[in-house]
Amino acid sequence: MNRESWSALPYEEWAPTKKTLQMCSQMLGKTRLALVPPQPEWLNTCLFLDARGFTTGPMPYGDRVFSAGIDLFDSTLWVNSSDGRSETVAIGEGRCIAVIWTDYRAALLRLGLETEMSDRPQESADTTPFSQNQHDCTIDPAHAQRFHRLLCTINGVFEEFRSTFFGRSSVQLWWGGFDFAVLLFSGRHLDPPADKGYIMRYDLDAEHLNAGFWVGDDNSPAPIFYGYLVPRADGCEVAPMQPQHAGWVESMEEWVLPYDSMRDCADPRQALLDFLGSVYGVATDQGEWDAASFEYVAPQAPGAEL
Repeated sequence: MNRESWSALPYEEWAPTKKTLQMCSQMLGKTRLALVPPQPEWLNTCLFLDARGFTTGPMPYGDRVFSAGIDLFDSTLWVNSSDGRSETVAIGEGRCIAVIWTDYRAALLRLGLETEMSDRPQESADTTPFSQNQHDCTIDPAHAQRFHRLLCTINGVFEEFRSTFFGRSSVQLWWGGFDFAVLLFSGRHLDPPADKGYIMRYDLDAEHLNAGFWVGDDNSPAPIFYGYLVPRADGCEVAPMQPQHAGWVESMEEWVLPYDSMRDCADPRQALLDFLGSVYGVATDQGEWDAASFEYVAPQAPGAEL
């Protein structure tokens, strides 16, 4: 991994592609929400990185399994069924969201998958239902693939970070805010906050660390890494953070490391690991997570045993 792995991601340049990918990923997320049994902190709804884009992973449906995804090299939505059948839907220029949604639903029906799904996007400035959204889609393959390469680079660091954590953890793409994140859970339950809405009540009922990469939007175009703890630890706003460009943003109640500042570090990979480690350090210090009980030591090299 070298500095060239950390591509510039100027929001204005790739915003049309980003918005199209976010809407299409929401279609996949709605499918996963409909089919996968509920899991704590909505982990039944998230998407995952794969070698060509994003995927739902396996979704149960009767005696079959479905998977769906976005192929960023072919600019398609794809759906596979465990009976060997598959469908694809073209995305991109000349095909508005309403047409893509209609074709995607028809592809599911042709494969025998009938389910109710909301067509209203979440956490998006554009709240037009998919079925009514006539906005033209733009997919610049070069921009989409650059974004994918960057997520692959980030994924390697996230996996390294969580590899020493002896507890429940995951790396996923959240299709609402379109952020790529790593989660660590302490295993302790929390009382859901009564003043939050339906979604957030079930997102804040377990002690956890969340850190991720957010690509920006029209109002805040600069991409960032973020980190926070649930519940918020006392003194987190003055806790020491590494690298030097990272700091607490009270309006967000999160630590933030600007992506461009991280890119400018002599070793961007180590800078990101330092940031993640700093957030975890607050969890084990002010947050009173038991560092020793969560330490995982990998097995020694197996030699001839495997």
